Amino acid sequence: MYQSLINKLKSKKNLSQGEAKEFIDSVLQGNIESNILTEFLKLLNEKGFCAKELTGFAEAMREVSNKVIYKGDVVDNCGTGGDGLKTFNISTTASLIASCSGVSVAKHGNKAITSNSGSADILESSGINIKLSPEQVSMCLEKLNFGFMFAPLHHSSMKHVADSRRAIAPDKTIFNLLGPLTNPANARRQLIGVYDKSLMEVVAETLMNLGTDRAMIIHSYDGMDEVSIFDKTYVIEIHNSKIMRYVIDPNDYFSCNSTMSSIIANDAEQSLEMMLGVLKNYDSPARMISLINAAALVYISGEAESIDEGIKICAQALKSNSVYEKLDKLIELTNSF
Repeated sequence: MYQSLINKLKSKKNLSQGEAKEFIDSVLQGNIESNILTEFLKLLNEKGFCAKELTGFAEAMREVSNKVIYKGDVVDNCGTGGDGLKTFNISTTASLIASCSGVSVAKHGNKAITSNSGSADILESSGINIKLSPEQVSMCLEKLNFGFMFAPLHHSSMKHVADSRRAIAPDKTIFNLLGPLTNPANARRQLIGVYDKSLMEVVAETLMNLGTDRAMIIHSYDGMDEVSIFDKTYVIEIHNSKIMRYVIDPNDYFSCNSTMSSIIANDAEQSLEMMLGVLKNYDSPARMISLINAAALVYISGEAESIDEGIKICAQALKSNSVYEKLDKLIELTNSF
């Protein structure tokens, strides 16, 4: 089966959704040798992957993941990573703020791969127990509107692709895009940052194929896989079956005279220090960028009609000290299991 697919990729032909899914099903079951997968992924990189291929991969990964069952609607804020800018954990900080602003956040994340601190690193540094069962994550969502899903515990089949990804590194593969597309809690509303503007359309089309209700796919002019406060941000917004394309200008919301260097973190401890400053509502560029990304989450959830309204809701959550208190409650709850 795989040889015909490899020949197809060599001819620069796209695979069908079914072909991609069938191949990755075999990979995730441990039935494809690493050298074959490595060749497959390299050929896919050379051709450039399409939405049907990405959809097939995502469907296969979703089927074998350890799922989190939660009766309510959840939102995820999970970027592809790989922008190489070494900023503090903006998406994690924004997710905590949103969870105190009327939104249930099922945060999907991992330890650092391309950054100095991943979402798992900063939460672990804060004292949160990240190694939870799906049932324990559900309990966190029910009690505190925030649950963190440590990717390796939910996608154990990914061990079968590790050798190939290492062989191709530092080049990225299609798997770099799959984290945000394989939320174990089946989040149907998402804020997804991508490391390359050229990937925005394929991610948007894939989300539509996967039945996502609402999403914002973002990439800033200054290269961030977040909504930036230092430059404009490209947005593709999905709302049911409609797609809108626009640009967010941070000057419409903030007056920021700083540069990106003000939010760089060299390790998880420094990232945590910045996050705690935000949760204590200290005025800083870190607070501004966390607020605008949290506002995007609140907007996607439907709790706000605009980014501007979302910022006001999230600013009130910080001012009330509820976000800082939420962190303490998460530390207590996750370590009680």
